[in-house]
Amino acid sequence: MYVIEHALRNLYKSPGRNILLGAIIFAIITATSVSLAIYNTSGHIAGEVLTALKCAVRAAPRMQAITAGQNQADAAVTLDMYLLFAESEYLDGADIRESGRGADGVDAVYYLRQPSMLAAFETEMRGKGLPDDYIVRTDEATFDSVMGPVESLNSLSLTFLIIVVALGAGIMALLSAIAIRERKYEVGVLRAMGMKKKYVALGLCIEIIIVTCICYALGMCAGAALSQPVSDSMMSWQAQPTALQSSSLADRLDEPGAERLGGIDIFVSGATALQIFGISILLASIAAVASVGLITKSEPIKILMERN
Repeated sequence: MYVIEHALRNLYKSPGRNILLGAIIFAIITATSVSLAIYNTSGHIAGEVLTALKCAVRAAPRMQAITAGQNQADAAVTLDMYLLFAESEYLDGADIRESGRGADGVDAVYYLRQPSMLAAFETEMRGKGLPDDYIVRTDEATFDSVMGPVESLNSLSLTFLIIVVALGAGIMALLSAIAIRERKYEVGVLRAMGMKKKYVALGLCIEIIIVTCICYALGMCAGAALSQPVSDSMMSWQAQPTALQSSSLADRLDEPGAERLGGIDIFVSGATALQIFGISILLASIAAVASVGLITKSEPIKILMERN
């Protein structure tokens, strides 16, 4: 109990040092919150989008047939046939419109209930008159246009997270080493009074953990507020995807932001909050280990003699 009381008194007696330490911990936790929230959200949405896009299929002429000079008019599939293909138990919906482009002048995308139903749906389409010179495949153009920005955002946020945690660990260890050198006389007095090394170390650990917990609460609030603007800024310079403008595909995605092309709606889940708390405690532990390492190397008499 005395160790805890002594730690609380030290926090009150040295506001300047603790405010400086708290400001740095706050900045690290805020940056970690932003990067981890963006990383987790973009990764989760990427998984949802990937599943949906695997269900989006098109029927198009094989390139071999076109390059061989086959009459495209004879091989073309009519609008009525595309509408007939849409009447299938394997589908969740379809987006069919006359575009005036391509071999048929029709832009048709079919949305399977499950990606595994592709082979069965193709067999059904063949039975309804789809020519052998047509291939049924996932919508690769849509996949690239949608997944590219999301995967880029996910990769950038992970890189930023690694840099923040690595720099944060180094800064915390350095600050702890500087702080404990400034408090060597205090440590020497406590040791000379008979306090064991482990209790002195425990007191320092409690101080760091208290400051870290306060900064965690503040940093989480700041991170939650900054995550969306940072994400929007990161997405703004990337090529804007167009595939999700299809309401049929957007409706297949449950996550917020699936229907919004300019960015992704970032949210901080309970799992993300726990991860951030774990990283915060890890940084505090690194700082504590640095402090304890210096304490165990110093003898009280030597510390007091150096002071005199």
